[in-house]
Amino acid sequence: MNVNEKMAVLEGLLFIRGDEGIILKEIAYILEISVVECEEVLTKLQTEYQTNEQRGLRIKPFADKYRLTTKQEYYQFYLKLASNKMEARLSQAALETLAIVAYRGPISKPEIEELRGVNSDSVIAKLRARDLIDEAGKSELPGKPMTYHITEEFLKAFNLTSLSELPQIKETVVDNEQDLFK
Repeated sequence: MNVNEKMAVLEGLLFIRGDEGIILKEIAYILEISVVECEEVLTKLQTEYQTNEQRGLRIKPFADKYRLTTKQEYYQFYLKLASNKMEARLSQAALETLAIVAYRGPISKPEIEELRGVNSDSVIAKLRARDLIDEAGKSELPGKPMTYHITEEFLKAFNLTSLSELPQIKETVVDNEQDLFK
């Protein structure tokens, strides 16, 4: 794999990892190169982002990780997107998470993830950015994770005056000890 291909893969890795970022050792492992060579590839890609004015992204180090960030000079455009909260449609994952928070809130991230069966970090972050859910306090679970509840913005977006207007749902209990051998 040549340097340009390594930079392309690195760019994709940074994109996939998003706000979480990625450490050099992991990049080196994935690209099957040394950490020193990985630093060289990363530096070359960082330089390309910094010197090319037609790019809207930068690679920023934080702690021991690297991540893609937007260029500060285009902040006013990103602010417009952020203020246009409900124009974009909500993903299936976002709708699932909203339903869980609306019906079970206040609820913690670990409880949401247990119900959904998948990591919900990015979905919760997006719902908070859209002001559809917010922190409600600390849970009594180990580690005292933050709990979340719906906001007034949620009620406005779904044309509700209160949560009592949500349709009632029946809880289904699955009996795992059914007679499977009948």
